[in-house]
Amino acid sequence: MKCIKDAKLEDKTVFLRVDWNVPLKDGEIANDNRIRATIPTIEYLQSKNCKIIIGTHLGRPDGEAVQSLSTKILAKRFSQLHSGKVIATDYVIESAVKAQVEKLEPKDILVLGNLRWYKEEEENNLSFTKILASYADIYINDAFAVSHRAHASIEGITNFLPSYAGLLLEKEIRMLSTLSQNPRHPFIIVLGGAKIKDKLGLIKQFAGPADNILVGGAIANTLRFYRGDDIGKNSKIENDIESNVEEIFKISGEKMILPIDGKIKDQNTLDIGPKTIEKFKEIIAGAKTIFWNGNMGFSEDENYQTGTMKIAEAIRANQYTKIVAGGDTVGFLDSHKMLDKFTFVSTGGGAALEFLAGIELPGLKVLGYYNTNG
Repeated sequence: MKCIKDAKLEDKTVFLRVDWNVPLKDGEIANDNRIRATIPTIEYLQSKNCKIIIGTHLGRPDGEAVQSLSTKILAKRFSQLHSGKVIATDYVIESAVKAQVEKLEPKDILVLGNLRWYKEEEENNLSFTKILASYADIYINDAFAVSHRAHASIEGITNFLPSYAGLLLEKEIRMLSTLSQNPRHPFIIVLGGAKIKDKLGLIKQFAGPADNILVGGAIANTLRFYRGDDIGKNSKIENDIESNVEEIFKISGEKMILPIDGKIKDQNTLDIGPKTIEKFKEIIAGAKTIFWNGNMGFSEDENYQTGTMKIAEAIRANQYTKIVAGGDTVGFLDSHKMLDKFTFVSTGGGAALEFLAGIELPGLKVLGYYNTNG
């Protein structure tokens, strides 16, 4: 794969694709981990006297200019985290942007408007892509979290500029690959969240290598329901996935550990129970490689955070390799100041799951990753 340190960057203008799609609450940034994670790449580019044009998206505006999703809030937070000249605009392909690019001095940073205010971004539109490419000499992808999307700023732009992986994208690949390339055993996967279909590829890929797969959250309710357990008539389950569930049980066998009790309100299982917590904690304590994706219950409500909190404490206390991915889980850990003890905190949710499932990511394919690592 072509990486940033292979590029001749001195005095170049660089289009840097990042994923600063951070969670917002009441118009304020709730968690800036994705911004912080890109700082090493930005500092490296500045050490090479580069002019830096940053492209990102925020939220799901679906091709509309939604002012509450302006990237100016991202530029402001970045300028608080990192010294230097930062210019923000709400434009992407307008002539005013070209004028701003031409005025940039070495080490200056221009944060473009929300790429997804333009439907052409997700359509991978050729004309839109050419305009993005016209701003720079070199393209750097440091947005692992959206590299599973064949969008203009991820895939299309690489047809017009020399293209390389940024430091964060490199690190994501290196760390996540430790899970598939001879992980230390016992190797366990801890899964939660809502949708089984999102996890199916991961389960298929790791049902063999993993020693145990611990399951909580709504996906555990679905699996227990189809197994015939009493989970309460109002518990959230997925419908029309019988064949998926059958396949999961067939390939995982006794390796899959489902909850044996739960915290229930009004016939609705909203968290794993104390017996399950103790069982999971015992398995976690003996593990030497852990991958965690998805919360154990309805953790948005503090009354149902116990399972996720206890599992987080158990994983955090483990002295070996522990990797976490997924916005809800990372957000929970960050809000409780528990990220510090993890070996690696991935910025990718869906991208991480697809990468680990062995699915080719368009953003990595165009950088040549699968030519040498597939």
